[in-house]
This record gives sequence, structure tokens and C-alpha cells, in this order.
Amino acid sequence: MENRQFIERLSERVKMEKDQTGRMIDLLCEVISDTVAEEDIVVVPSFGSFEPKKKLERVVVHPTTARKMLVPPRLTLGFKPAAALKNEIKEG
Repeated sequence: MENRQFIERLSERVKMEKDQTGRMIDLLCEVISDTVAEEDIVVVPSFGSFEPKKKLERVVVHPTTARKMLVPPRLTLGFKPAAALKNEIKEG
């Protein structure tokens, strides 16, 4: 499903204009991004949780040159689906 189709389907369900629905989705994503960047967990009931995960600094070896390189630590995003969502997907 493309973004445009998602916005159309959601706008029909919430009975809002498509541009308002698109803006609402943009704001939702912005809030989730800001919250995770602050290293907090975002829980969406019946959907799942977005959790920041810290990747530690590590040393890797370049496969062709055999040169060792240091990869700096970074923050990544993890998503854990809720049990209700898992069951819904399993059941089809």
C-alpha cells in the first residue's frame, strides 16, 4: 500500500479531509521520532512499541584490505509488535 492509498483509507475512517489526515500522519511520525531520539519508548496500544537501541562501538575488518576500522556507537530503532497484532496477522 502506498502512502496516498493509506491516507485515503484513513481519511474515510476518521471522516477528515485527506490533507488533514496526511498532516496528522506526519505529526504522528514526528512525535514518535522525537520521542525515540530522546531515548524514550513509544507504546501504541494494540499495535506495538518503538524502542531506541544503542549499538556499541566495535572494530570491524574490511574484507578485501584486511584493514581494521572502528565503527562508532549509534542509536537505532527497534519495533516490537503487540500480541494482538501478531495474532491478527497469524490468523489472516
